[in-house]
Amino acid sequence: MKYMSCGNIMSDMVEDAHGVRGPLHIGGPAFFALTALRLWTKDCKLVCQAGADYDATYGNWMDLHGLSRESIRVEADHCTVHVLKYNEDGSYGHQSVYGSQNLGYLKTTPEHIEAAASDDTVGFYLAQNQDKVFWKKLEEVKNKKNLKMMWELEVPKPGDNLGDKLQRIKDVIHIADMWSLNSNEASYVFDIPKENDEDIINEIMKLPVEMTLYRVGKRGAYAVTPSTAVFCESIDVTESVDPTGCGNSSTGAAMWAHLEGLDPAMVVVVANLTAGYNVAQVGPIPYISDEIMEDARRIAAEYYKKITGKEFVK
Repeated sequence: MKYMSCGNIMSDMVEDAHGVRGPLHIGGPAFFALTALRLWTKDCKLVCQAGADYDATYGNWMDLHGLSRESIRVEADHCTVHVLKYNEDGSYGHQSVYGSQNLGYLKTTPEHIEAAASDDTVGFYLAQNQDKVFWKKLEEVKNKKNLKMMWELEVPKPGDNLGDKLQRIKDVIHIADMWSLNSNEASYVFDIPKENDEDIINEIMKLPVEMTLYRVGKRGAYAVTPSTAVFCESIDVTESVDPTGCGNSSTGAAMWAHLEGLDPAMVVVVANLTAGYNVAQVGPIPYISDEIMEDARRIAAEYYKKITGKEFVK
């Protein structure tokens, strides 16, 4: 497959202040990124470790969309499930239903990514922290398989005491070709107020990557290269229902657009439009028909003209 979405899949259910739990919703970084790829191309697949119970949920969605299961490894009894507990004051916490050991079974490894890549694979998405041993192995896989990587930043939380947060990123980012982060993460990493887009983008431009998707919440996003930054406002396809997974889906879509050779303006349009489809329901896009794929390309061309003043020509 030309494109791979690698990493964690995980489901969640919401528990309200009275202890009542809602329905289970599938998702997780790699799965939301997969749905984004599938909106634009059928030449994609999921690379992950899964629980034996994935078949009736994630498996059904993949079968509906004609996607291969060849790189899904069953390594535990259950897929990861988190209960999100919302309190009356609006705060919330989360708890893994099956515990930390189950999470460990389901961590995607560089070796798994290498085995999943074929001769025609061009690039892969991965949300990952900055562990140097993991990244060294990942670099070896990238070089061996001649792959491009889109890295969605998993930033340490304040108080994690893992050392200089920016230096940890600089130690590994040269291995990635593209990366993605949001304004809260950027503010924390660069010690710049998140409202200061220009200052943050100036810091992003100094980093050794081809393209950065810099996401600024409901306002939209920027596609940033070492020499330019193009902004696109958020794109509403229909009513906004649930933003969960929008960062993952926009990042996966930006990878596809960049590796297809599209310019930064279209990269950020594709990213934001994909988030617009993702936010229209709880969980993944239920069914991506050929008609929806065609509509997405038409809408993308319209927004491209809106922000550039030019017709889109591929």
